[in-house]
Amino acid sequence: MNADLTKVKHVFFDMDGTIYHGSVLFPTTIPFLEFLNARGIGYTFLSNNSSYGHAEYIARLARFGIEASGEQFYISTDYAIDYLKHYHPEVKRIHTLGMACMDRMFQDAGFEIDPDTPQMVIVGFDRELTYEKLCRTAWHLRNGVPGIATHPDVFCPTDQPTWLVDCGAVTRCLETATNTVLKVLGKPDPGMLREASARLGLPVEETLMIGDRLATDIALGMNAGAMTCHIVTPGADLIVPEGITPDFAVKDLGGLQQIWSKMEQGK
Repeated sequence: MNADLTKVKHVFFDMDGTIYHGSVLFPTTIPFLEFLNARGIGYTFLSNNSSYGHAEYIARLARFGIEASGEQFYISTDYAIDYLKHYHPEVKRIHTLGMACMDRMFQDAGFEIDPDTPQMVIVGFDRELTYEKLCRTAWHLRNGVPGIATHPDVFCPTDQPTWLVDCGAVTRCLETATNTVLKVLGKPDPGMLREASARLGLPVEETLMIGDRLATDIALGMNAGAMTCHIVTPGADLIVPEGITPDFAVKDLGGLQQIWSKMEQGK
């Protein structure tokens, strides 16, 4: 094992399945955050879930007793905004399939929500999806408006007795119905972690990506050149990918803390 945790300057956390599951906070989460705080190591919550904005995530973590500021989040909506500004600066008008919080983030970033003459279609995780919204989005795609999806996840984890159909599944539906292909952003696109690291002024090689999904979280870290830690959770990946090997694999953040402490003692 060549990865050296003592060289980590910043930690990126996936959220659901890593620090909590649905409405339940994992007992090792707050001790691990305190462990990082004691060493002056910063951390960012990095999520593909575009059905929440920064304000919703801040409130959600507050219910778990975790204080966080908006600057400590980088979600797939942030990356979609950065991607458009960097690669499609001509785009000002967008049609969105997503929650109101996603619309607000795009509007705050200077984009106009235009349901009639958009220059780009944005598909996110819409927990209020209707057939009418789906068909309107398909109409724009079929008529040549290019589209991007905020992330590829086909389901969202939950501790409730339901199965949450996520952005990736809706994206495939739209692609099939319109015979088009959307640009899919979010984890595991390495640009997401590189953009998040660039905001901090840190080389991505000095960061650690922690998550429960090999196909998104760990693949993201590997693709971007960060150190990686897999929180081993059966069922986190719908299909377990091949060739994705994390630097560390533990059952919870407490296990990672033990490994990290031993590395410090060995210095």
